[in-house]
Amino acid sequence: MQPVAGNERLPSDVLCLKDMSNLSLKVIEARSSEIAAVLVNPLQCFHLNQSPPSDPVLSSNNRKVGPSPGYKEWLHRLRDTCKQGGIPLIFDEVYTGFRLHPRGAQGAYDVKADIVCYGKTLGGGLPIGVVCGPTDLMARGDARKAARVNYVIGTFAGHPFVMASMNAFLKWLETSETTKSYDVMHGNIDSFIKTANAKFQERGFPIQLTNWFSVWSILYTKPGRYHWLFQYFLKDAGVSLSWVGTGRLLFSLEWKKEDYDRLLERLLAACEQMQKGGWWEEPKANIKAKLGVEIGTAVFKNLLGLTG
Repeated sequence: MQPVAGNERLPSDVLCLKDMSNLSLKVIEARSSEIAAVLVNPLQCFHLNQSPPSDPVLSSNNRKVGPSPGYKEWLHRLRDTCKQGGIPLIFDEVYTGFRLHPRGAQGAYDVKADIVCYGKTLGGGLPIGVVCGPTDLMARGDARKAARVNYVIGTFAGHPFVMASMNAFLKWLETSETTKSYDVMHGNIDSFIKTANAKFQERGFPIQLTNWFSVWSILYTKPGRYHWLFQYFLKDAGVSLSWVGTGRLLFSLEWKKEDYDRLLERLLAACEQMQKGGWWEEPKANIKAKLGVEIGTAVFKNLLGLTG
């Protein structure tokens, strides 16, 4: 679906269908004899059919965490449509696998995929990719055509250290202690979110935390032009973020209550510095209109060759 960059082939034989669309189900139904599989990334439920907003967004209305209403029911309808058409349903669980639930998004949505893709979580952090499925779908050879063998290769494919790490992880995943640790984590997260939001409101900071299982985000409760600066104040306070900024974050299963307490201290410290610097002052003009004028003026000057 992303040709050229990172993908040498042009996806002329791929259908890009919208999530939560009855028309998508009709297309799958009508063209079931042509479709080899349906691939879904369950994390797309946050911002249906669009890219997630980054830190320069103006308000929390543009950003959310958690499935859109009815998404679970939609996945079940998709599951039924694929089953009726004899089409394998593939879940891309590179991000969601084992993070939300011991069964990943399948457990969170209570739906079973035919094939599941996992990333390095399954290998204990080692750089690997894993595709799981039943024997009839995962067979490398075609019983009807002896010379037809699927070519599979990877840098760490079958590496003894990787296999040992995966074996240890899967055995750990099946223990009762592991299931309990997910419950403890979710309890700690709920308590942290509630406490943090109360502190932010009490001190007048225009941010609010929200989460979906162990995935969380920082929302801005008031429009602001400089929200993108908050990630740098967080870094100064000792909270390093990934390249997506404050939009999508993760809690670790290993975290204890003291870890959440320490994070809250650093969030509050970053908020204080952000507010002290005046970056959260109420805007004195309509931000969207102001930006529109600035961008329009710059484009106009560029067209007339007036830029210095």
